[in-house]
Order: sequence, then C-alpha cells, then structure tokens
Amino acid sequence: MSSPQTRRGSAGLLAKLMETVRPEFRAEVFCPPRDSPVFFPGECRIASCSTTLTMGLLKLCRTHHHRWVAAGRPTDLDSWAADEEVRLRRRQQVPACLVSGCNRARTAHGLCHRHASRWTHAGRPPLEDWVARTLYQPPRRPWAAERNCEFPGCPRWTDSTDAPLCHTHHTRWRKHGRPELTTWYDDLAHRGDPKIRLSQLDPALRLEFQFGLQHRLDEGLRFTPARDVRRAVTWACQAPVASLLDWDETRWCDYVAPVGPGGKRHGHNVVAFRFIADTRFALEHLLIADDPWADQYPRDTWDLRHFALAEGETRYLHFGRIAQPWLGELAKRWCRWRISTNISVNTVAQNLRSLTHLSRHLPPNAEPADLTRARIETWIAALAVDYPDVFTRRAAVNSLGRFLADARAHDWQPGLPRDAVVYNDAPPPPPAKPRWISEHLMRQMENPTSLALIATDDLRLMVPLLISCGLRMKDARRLRFDCVTHDDSGAPYLTWVNHKIHGRIAFFPISQALADEIAAQQKRVQARFPAGSRFLFPGWLANLNGSKPVSDSWCREQMENWLEQIRLIDEHGRPARVTFHQFRHTLGTRLINANVPQHIVQQLLDHMSPQMTAIYARLHQKTLREHWEKSLKVNAAGEPVALPADHPLADATWMRLSLVRAKVSLPNGYCGAPIQTDCEYANPCLDCRFFITTGDFLEQHRRQRDETRKLIDDAEKAGLSRIVEKNTRTLGKLDTIIDALEQTGPQQIVAGGKVTDLDATG
Repeated sequence: MSSPQTRRGSAGLLAKLMETVRPEFRAEVFCPPRDSPVFFPGECRIASCSTTLTMGLLKLCRTHHHRWVAAGRPTDLDSWAADEEVRLRRRQQVPACLVSGCNRARTAHGLCHRHASRWTHAGRPPLEDWVARTLYQPPRRPWAAERNCEFPGCPRWTDSTDAPLCHTHHTRWRKHGRPELTTWYDDLAHRGDPKIRLSQLDPALRLEFQFGLQHRLDEGLRFTPARDVRRAVTWACQAPVASLLDWDETRWCDYVAPVGPGGKRHGHNVVAFRFIADTRFALEHLLIADDPWADQYPRDTWDLRHFALAEGETRYLHFGRIAQPWLGELAKRWCRWRISTNISVNTVAQNLRSLTHLSRHLPPNAEPADLTRARIETWIAALAVDYPDVFTRRAAVNSLGRFLADARAHDWQPGLPRDAVVYNDAPPPPPAKPRWISEHLMRQMENPTSLALIATDDLRLMVPLLISCGLRMKDARRLRFDCVTHDDSGAPYLTWVNHKIHGRIAFFPISQALADEIAAQQKRVQARFPAGSRFLFPGWLANLNGSKPVSDSWCREQMENWLEQIRLIDEHGRPARVTFHQFRHTLGTRLINANVPQHIVQQLLDHMSPQMTAIYARLHQKTLREHWEKSLKVNAAGEPVALPADHPLADATWMRLSLVRAKVSLPNGYCGAPIQTDCEYANPCLDCRFFITTGDFLEQHRRQRDETRKLIDDAEKAGLSRIVEKNTRTLGKLDTIIDALEQTGPQQIVAGGKVTDLDATG
C-alpha cells in the first residue's frame, strides 16, 4: 500500500507538521508533563524520592525496588517505606560545620570554609580539641549578616553575603555549567522524571516523532513508557529511512522484529512498535485530512480508520481481490454509497465479500454483458458448495441482489444485461428457534453464591442486568453513566440505547435493588475516572481517559472464566456453555410463560416487529391496551394516575402496569409494583403505593366498605379499640377510593398521586 507521502512529497508533510506541532513539543528533549497519565506513571512512594515509578503495583522506583528486594521483600511495605524515607532525608541533608553554632555547609574535615581556614592557620591541632574550644562568632556588622542558601529545602548558610548558595550547592551548580538558578532548581526537582531525547534524529524525522508524542498525549488513551519511545527512536535512527512513511506498517514490523526460524518474531517490543505504527497512521491522516475519500478511493485497500468508521475487526475493505476492473470500480462506488447512507461497515464488508466471491466465479476478462441470469444461477449453485451454512448463502445472494438493484437504480453500469436480476433465490432460513437457557442452568447462574464468584465488579453487575432486562451485549456495554431514571411514582427504569434500531432510546422497568447496584457502579466509575466517563462500563485497556466502553472480547473472557469457575452443568451432568445473547431469549421466554401479552414483550425488548417477538410465542393479544385505556385507574390514595403523552416514560409506565396486571391480579384491583420488586406489605394493599384499581371493582369496594363498617360496630361493642382504630383507617381509604371512582372521568388514570388524562398516554 503506497503512502500519501509518496504522492505529495516531504515538503507538504513538513509544512503541515510545522503548522500542527505545538511549541512545547519542539524541544530536542521531551519532558512529559507530570499531570499526564499517558507518559508519567506516577511518583515513588518514598516521598523524598523524585524518581518516577517502575514497579507500578508496589509504587516504587527501580532503585527503591532493588533496595526492597535486598531487604528481604518485607511484607509491611508502609513501615519499610517510612524507614527508607528517614534514611533518604538524612542522606539528602547537607551536613553543617562541626563548630557549635555555625550553620555553614561542610567543605573538608567536617568544617566550613572559614573554620577550615582558621584551623589550618592554628597549625591543625587535634580536630576534636580545637572544635571543642572554638566558638562561633556572628558577624558584627549588619551588612555582613549570614545569608540563607536559596536552594529549595536547604537550611545552611552561604559562605558570603553575595553568594546565593551554600558551598555544597554552589559546587553542584558549577559542575552543571552554571545554568540559570530557577531553571536549574526545576531541572533538579524533575531529574527523576522520564525524558525522551530526540537530538540524534534528523530534523524532519525528529519533527515526526514530536508530532507522534503530541498525538499520543492528545489522544489520552494508552500508557506509553518513555523507555519504549526511546527504543522507537533508536530504531528510527538505525533504519535507512528519511520519514516514517517511507515504509509501510508491515515492513516496519519485519525490521524491528524479524521472523525467526520457527515463524515467531524475536525481540518484539509491542509498545515501541505500536508507537511507530500509530505515529505513521497519524501522519498519513494529517496529509489527507482535508479529503480522505480523494486519497482512499483509488486504492485497492481502504483504511476505514481515516473515516472513523472502523468497527471491531472490520478495519479494511479489500478490493484488490476482484479481478475484473469494471466490477472492482462498481464495487467501490457501491460501497462508498452504502457507507454514506449510514450502512454499518460490517454489513458493507460482508457485501464486498459476496462480490469478491462472484469475481472468482467469473472469467478474469469478463465484461458487464457476461453477468447474465444464467451466470448468476451458476454462481448461486457454486455458493451451495463453497458455503454450506444457509445464513452465509442467504447473505451472499441478498448482497448481490441489492448490488444489482442499486446499480440499475443509479445507472452506474448501463452495460449490465436486463436479465441480471436476483429474484427470491436466497435459500429459505431454517425455522427460528428460541435459544433460551433452561431453568436448570439459570438457577445455577442466578444463585447468589455463584454471582459472588464473578471476578470483576463490572461483570457482577452486567450479568444480573442482562438477565433482568434482556439487553443485547453491544447495548449493555455502551450503557450511559446516568442510565437510571424514575417515573412520577418513583419507580426506577433502565434507560438504554437500541443501537440496532439507529440509536433509539428505550426503557425497561427494574427493581430498586438493581438500581442500587447501578448506583454503586457509578461510584466506582467516578473513583476511577475523577474527570468523568460517558459509560457505566468503561473499558479496561487503552482507556486512560474513560472515553471507550468495555470491549466485547473482555466481557466474553470474563464470562468464560466465571462459567468455568462455577462448573456450569446441564441436566445430564455435562459441562454447559451459554452466551450473553441467550439471556435476552431467556427473558422473552420467561415473560411469555408468565402470560405477558406478546406486544408488551415486544415493547419491553424493543423489537422492530412482532415477528421477532413471535419467536418466543405465537399468541398475540391485540386489545389489551385498548381495554386498559377504557378503564379508570386509581391508586391506594384514591388518586387518578397517569403520565403525560410527551413524558419519555409514558410508554415504559404502560408496559410496567401491563406487565404486572397480567401477572398479579387482586380481588379488588391490580398490583402496580414492578414484577422484580418484593412486596413489603403482608396483605392490606390499600396501604400500598403500588395499588391500582378500576371502575370494574367499584361494587367490591362498596361491599368491603359495608363489611368494614359492620366490623367497626362489632368491635366498639366488644371494646376492641385496636381493631376499631385499624379498620377506621381502612374505612377512610375506601371512602377516598370510592369517591374517586365515582367522580373521575372515563379517560383518566391515577398513579403515584399525579392526575393526568388517560388518553394522553396512548
């Protein structure tokens, strides 16, 4: 694959780099900012040590890690670190002159410069005796007063009033070339920080590396140790290239990690190589950013990352395998048009594979006129041999049919024969079977003991979430951080995005316990990403800023480890395996078995059509909601209940009420609590905030009121004050409910004490 640099020249790249690279990255020595988690791993746990971490788990630099190992790897790391801190501070402290009262730094024989001179003039008598009888004499003149050393943290005096540093720090300053003091202080304070020296690179190549460092820092995703960037710099110095774009990614990989005799690459530093590869891609994108299509369209391979369209493993679209030039050009045009109409790149890649298979079936010199109906039929017959899987063949045939229809509709290839048509040639799909999980397996997985064995907090929440709400895995992984909302009665709902239906917002009623678990997960995410993350389940790899959701591969790996740990077995004692998507089928099956109407299941699972829900059952009750809307609903307080039609939870509330009505019917109404919620009341539903009743039960309420009045009279005669008090409260609630049922209009409902016309919820 040729690079844009070969077409536009190094001058164009240099000009763009000069415009893009910021001044702080132009230095020959790059010192990463301490507040950047990309290059700066953190500080050693020894407070006085200015060296950065090497052993991240222990929070120790390389030197102190060696000292910890030499000390026998003490388990009480905090106590060892405290002792090491005392030792290091003592070592860093500039010793004072031995003469009592003198605070100047020592020079020789334990004396400062002045007292060493006086001792020499005294004939160098025994030092201890001389020091014992010598007293410090402060300067007599004010202008000759002692001056403190300006080095940060140094308590010593200078040797003269015009010297800013004590003798020890003055000597160090001279050895460093007498730099400007403020700069020198800062350099010493960061002497243990990682540094990347670029001076050995040619100017143009150095600018590319500076751009790569800037891009990696701005991206903010991957931790990149300075030592690995230094390795990449060494490779670039040794390679016979003037630019990283001179070689493609494959040649760079072969250069830095040659393939050995066993087919394995030796000496492969993955982080260093990825820095070169990512920088090279960023340089390419910088050159073509104004019009990526102008660069990618003529190529035999399109890099979808230039369009920010790469999904999962679909990173490239390969057209070079199509032998016929006219078919290759037509395939490019069709794929570009499909992408521009927001068709998933995974679907476009599958379409392209079908055309590639067709190209292999056609003669290399075939023309558009050769793509006849007869040729299409022979290709369909060949598909049955090459692809025994029915779904693969259906996708291939349908792709060709869509391709021919679009080409004819847009008049992209007038030379196509009129009979180049795909009719209903795709093999019929096998009967759809629900892939639910048996209750024998579900009991094992839903067991609290089994759930506690999940290794990570993310999956420990995700599994109950999938079981309770039946989300697709790609929707669960991308749940927003604030994914819980409440209706006017305080019932919690999971707000999720149906990515299969173009990002449609959907709601699912959840239990309060599950809502509390989500709140705990939100706290964990906030602790991990103080600046915030968009996702409830942020990714764990290459995600320093929390901008990516957890990956599907990571979830599958964690799931497999958990199932292996709990030893999931089927009814016959054999090891069993389940997938995340089976939880969705299981929920649908459970709802149908619980007599939930099919169209309610369709809304709960947010299916596009009833046919999708019909996989779980063939029944379809069409009039349940109409009957509900014709009835009056009041809660235990006798208040009409509904949500406005424009309220985002209106349909979700209806689904919750419909779901529960089909599940829990009472003698005088319906229980409005979510089906996942445990009842906190023993029997008296009139005291429950979830109780809902209709005009159909008016006579039952009147009979209960009469019976309650009689019960109160009997209790008063018997002197049972407790029973009188309890039933008087019940009588008051019955009066309120009956009054509401008699006065509320036929198109009103009541829930949670809020009144709204029922027809607004339709």
